[in-house]
Amino acid sequence: MVVDDFPEESAKAYFSIDLSTEDIRRKILDSISNTAKPFVHSIHTHKNTDWNEDSLTQVFIAQNTVQLQKLSTSLMVGAQYRDIYHKTKGIPDVFYSMIEEGKDHKPSFVMEAKRLPTPSSTREKEYVVGKTATGNPNGGIERFKLGKHGAGHSHCGMLAFIEKEEYQYWLKNINSWIAELYPVWIESELLKLQKNYTHHCQYKSKAKRKKDEVILDHFWIKI
Repeated sequence: MVVDDFPEESAKAYFSIDLSTEDIRRKILDSISNTAKPFVHSIHTHKNTDWNEDSLTQVFIAQNTVQLQKLSTSLMVGAQYRDIYHKTKGIPDVFYSMIEEGKDHKPSFVMEAKRLPTPSSTREKEYVVGKTATGNPNGGIERFKLGKHGAGHSHCGMLAFIEKEEYQYWLKNINSWIAELYPVWIESELLKLQKNYTHHCQYKSKAKRKKDEVILDHFWIKI
């Protein structure tokens, strides 16, 4: 006789998650803020000195996992999300989801990660807009505007690893790149400072989509 991996008794023991959407988002955003200091320390004390976007994101996720566990036992953070709900082709670098035995949950929050400056001058404005090798639009914020990332979400995020210059320098540049796209892009898409912390800065913007908009929280960490 084959024993069922999920017997009826076990199914009855499953817990139910009783958190509001706002509670979940708050825990996620708090965990990201709390990750900045240990993330920077991890980078500065690491044997590796040749960082790229993927490796920086990997260390960030590891440190974010620690902070997330301090705030909630029902949330996870992972890398490279493939949308199995809306079947969009974009793959955000970071995603957060509720975890529950025997049940898959749609991500509660997704983020795209970028280095500033970009590793190539031809990709200078990639935080805002960019192109794939075949000419398709592929910038960071642009992906959320087009629905490549964050389909079905009204609140998403951008994560920036600041390797050179100061926060104000990048805020000025990125907002100027957005202003260059008027009137296709609009004023609400400009980044606005929310708070300047010791180890990171947080900004907010609203990316206009065809039928609605998505609020973007921007977390910038100077490494």
